[in-house]
Amino acid sequence: MRRRRYLVSFLMMLCATSVQAQMPVSPLIVSQTDVIQFTPAIPTGGVRKGSCWTESIAVNRTGAWRCAVGNGISDPCFTIPANRTQLVCGANPALKTNGFVLKLTKPLPKSSLPDRKPEPWLFRLADNSICEAMTGTLPAVNGEPARWSCAIHIRDQVRPAGVVTALTPGKIWLADKFPESAVSHGPPTAKKFEPEKVPVKVIWE
Repeated sequence: MRRRRYLVSFLMMLCATSVQAQMPVSPLIVSQTDVIQFTPAIPTGGVRKGSCWTESIAVNRTGAWRCAVGNGISDPCFTIPANRTQLVCGANPALKTNGFVLKLTKPLPKSSLPDRKPEPWLFRLADNSICEAMTGTLPAVNGEPARWSCAIHIRDQVRPAGVVTALTPGKIWLADKFPESAVSHGPPTAKKFEPEKVPVKVIWE
């Protein structure tokens, strides 16, 4: 009788182990954050004309510019090595879009910060949302600026997925992510929100 109980217990433990082994790995598990300094490929297609009047607000690094194209603004636009008359604008490595070539109507201004230290521009979180540096007036969470806006991209649909106020570097970077409901566009609210610490899969600078 004792032996039979032992066999039953062993078989139950074996089944539980088998089920656990077949369970999918959590999508929030990240072994390492990849940090990439983005270099756009030169896209094919039509060439647009415009001019750049200052360095990029979105990308904090040398060779990235904020440019006027027609009636709109394109930021960032990246210089093309060995070609000071053209840039690549609208490229997005997270969404795999190539952008377009911008032909300058006047020379680039002199860089005011030639040794800009690269900082995260785009990143993909472990929950598969894509976060991008904001270039306009920054909203706030708990009185602190929210620097990146996040969204889930499914085919041609874009669903807002919160904001990130800060990133903590490490082998695995962590993002302080807040829901849209925590965002304040006016005076700070009395209610304090706790961030969700989300691992970062990949960062583009």
